[in-house]
Amino acid sequence: MSKWTLFFVLAGLSFGLTSRALAGSEQYGKRLAGLRAEVDDLESHLERLRSAARSERLSLETQKGDLEVLLRKEQVRRETVKRLRAKQLAERRKAESWSARLMRPALDAAMRLRNLVLQTLPFKRAERLAAVDEIVAGLKSPRADPALALSRLWQIVEDEIKLTAESGLHRQVIVLGGERLLVEVARLGMGALYFRTEDGRAGWAVQDANAEYSFRIITNKEKIEAIESLIDALRKQIRKGYFLLPLPRISTKEVAE
Repeated sequence: MSKWTLFFVLAGLSFGLTSRALAGSEQYGKRLAGLRAEVDDLESHLERLRSAARSERLSLETQKGDLEVLLRKEQVRRETVKRLRAKQLAERRKAESWSARLMRPALDAAMRLRNLVLQTLPFKRAERLAAVDEIVAGLKSPRADPALALSRLWQIVEDEIKLTAESGLHRQVIVLGGERLLVEVARLGMGALYFRTEDGRAGWAVQDANAEYSFRIITNKEKIEAIESLIDALRKQIRKGYFLLPLPRISTKEVAE
């Protein structure tokens, strides 16, 4: 092989190697560029994750602060409720003790008022006694409230006092000769009680020697006319004037005259 032939062969080999090297370098560069782009994408994604993590951490810290504030408020509220509960329990025990001390006086007052109603005129006595008996029953129940009972007793006492200061015309059921009758009654305070039946008979409530009241018929014409005059005046709302009225005595002879 001549010198020039060898030269050209070596030159060709060198050119081929250089071409392949250049081609490989270009492919490597493209691959490197692709890897750099992937790295940039990964860095961007990582930064987004970091940013999201920072935002979430800040949000959690804010929530933690809010929860700590709520926790402190709940602790304060709990302590307040505990103090209020302790105060209420103490007041309840005090009220129960006070209520127990009032029980006997309240029952005594109720029974005295009941006896008083029994000793006064038999004006709607059943209703008046029922109001007192209801209070007595309440005092004997497991949920008795003596303070409330005393308040209601005082209301009844005021009603009883009011009856003594007023006069009026009413209708009520009375027992006359063993028979129950609905009659018209004229009440003068709690001093006298007259009645007139639907068939025209007249009478009054009279107290016997045992201080017990009963209704009796009057046969005396003048007394009957006086009672009828009173009833008519009360019906016409005439409450002022001069009336000559019979007064019952503690005797059964008077009623027949």
